[in-house]
Amino acid sequence: MLKTAPAAAVSTDTFGFDEQAGEDAIQAAIGLRELLRSEARNGDIQRYPSKRVIDALTAADLWAVAVPKRLGGRGASATALTRMGAELAKGDPSVAWVSQIINGTTWVTSIGPDALQDEIFADGVPRIAGAFNPPGTATPVEGGYRVTGAWPYASAIRHTQWSQWGIKIVHPDGTAVPGNFCYIPTDELTIEDTWYVTGLQGTGSDTAVAKDVFVPENRVVHAARSYNFVEPGKRHYGAASDYFAQMAFVHRTMTGTPLGAAEGLLAAVSETAQIKPMVGTVYARQIDSQVIVRDIGEAAIKIDAARLLIEDSTGVIDAAALALRGLTERERARNKAQANYAVQILGEAVHSLMNVAGSAAFNNANVAARYWRDFNMVARHFGNIPSVGHEVYGRSLVGLPPGVVPPFMY
Repeated sequence: MLKTAPAAAVSTDTFGFDEQAGEDAIQAAIGLRELLRSEARNGDIQRYPSKRVIDALTAADLWAVAVPKRLGGRGASATALTRMGAELAKGDPSVAWVSQIINGTTWVTSIGPDALQDEIFADGVPRIAGAFNPPGTATPVEGGYRVTGAWPYASAIRHTQWSQWGIKIVHPDGTAVPGNFCYIPTDELTIEDTWYVTGLQGTGSDTAVAKDVFVPENRVVHAARSYNFVEPGKRHYGAASDYFAQMAFVHRTMTGTPLGAAEGLLAAVSETAQIKPMVGTVYARQIDSQVIVRDIGEAAIKIDAARLLIEDSTGVIDAAALALRGLTERERARNKAQANYAVQILGEAVHSLMNVAGSAAFNNANVAARYWRDFNMVARHFGNIPSVGHEVYGRSLVGLPPGVVPPFMY
């Protein structure tokens, strides 16, 4: 569904993205790299980012990069947010993922109904996280709903004030309406300690549990009037970011994490190759081998190509928003396939670089091991699976219905 701005909602002298704010966020992320690297092991041990890291990102104002300025955000583009994520990932991919989840979910909230925005952003921009699958159950009661559910993979949940959850509304006659979202203050939830994984250990992606929590009607976004719906006379509307294609924005900007992890690994392997001997050969250094040099070069150009694909895909999202239009089905399909293919070739580069790095790179004390673990985790996120993206685009090209993925999921 295409969005149409209410009359006079857009001011021609203020409409657009704040490119300087985006660049400032990117530079701030670069400046945090050494801190993130030094704190990464602590994050792995406790399985969520350290207080030093959270405080540093807060001080750098990196939690609401794409949220419109009317709500206190920085008003940056999808491309800027993705670039910032890549720079954070070079320090610690887990922190980049936490940043992305909060940035993405908080932006989604910024396109919700007026009543929701009035409450959530009343005291400035909060940190918001959440998940939608499996959906919780919402039972209608006077003034709202009683919600019960358990949502795993709740990344960043320990560092948020609010949380957004998928729910199915179950009416007294037994009929269920899926595809809805509700907002709950995080301190009304219980966090189950379930995040014991190989990669992205420091994201705190535990299970959030709601037990018969009352959620007023104004905190529910209904499937029939979801985030793409613009209510008549909507007040909180008109920024460029209000026109982002919702799922395309969330999934494309998340690719900053695997991109930065791959770029970080390339830098680490290239540096080590300058001095590391090539055991079992006559070469005193890896770079004395033209095979090694060739493999590094191929991995580098794949990573470069992936960045071009990713930034082209976010550029399409930015351009459509500036043109006040949604993406067509074909554009969405291509956008997804393009970014998914970028993750595919990043995976090829990461695999090759770890072959160059050798067994020592799998030592947990080696920064390469973190890049490798975290990349392989985030590459398996359902939004990044190459085969799904290829099928979605292929079906669009030959005139078949989406089938494999619901239209609102890409």
